[in-house]
Amino acid sequence: MLLPDGSTATFVADPSGVQTVIVKKGRQFTRGPGLSGYGSPFAVYVPHTVRHPEILQHAPDNATWVDVAQSDIAYYAALHDWWSRGETFMVLEHDVFCRPDIVAELDACPEPWCAFPYTPFCHRECWDAWGNMLGCTRFRSELIAAVPAAVTSIPREGWGWQNLCDGLGQNLRAAGYTHHWHEPAVQHRGTAVGSLQEPEYDQ
Repeated sequence: MLLPDGSTATFVADPSGVQTVIVKKGRQFTRGPGLSGYGSPFAVYVPHTVRHPEILQHAPDNATWVDVAQSDIAYYAALHDWWSRGETFMVLEHDVFCRPDIVAELDACPEPWCAFPYTPFCHRECWDAWGNMLGCTRFRSELIAAVPAAVTSIPREGWGWQNLCDGLGQNLRAAGYTHHWHEPAVQHRGTAVGSLQEPEYDQ
């Protein structure tokens, strides 16, 4: 439903039948060419509460930046919107450095649910503990078609940004799917800033 101020309202019912109205302010932008010099053949969404210049510089030029600072469930509202479109998409969170090879690999890989782990995860056990992460993750349209309620069936208590990835991951795993890791790992801004150096990527 379109509201007079340009916002959209979505009515979502959880499994118990309780309806919740999610109001999306629609604050998003696509940067356009000029900084990173590469694009993506599928939609790339960057949910953000702040736009870090160094992350902006490395993200695909046609990425769509979506402001999720309005509330704790704004990220859920955005994910609900992306999933409902039924198209292949990638989530790139606002503190993750992207690279051209990441987009190329995710485009070429036939697996329905792909993700890049963060550095400095040291062991495979550490990676798998974060298997539901959304930081640098791509979902194919075939997966969305197979599990269309993967987002809407997340319980209301799981709509907060803190637990959203686990709610989605658990629903996908219950449907028989699992994540597929790619390497090399991506750099998280927290570790890059902590080491006082920005990662070097080949363009």
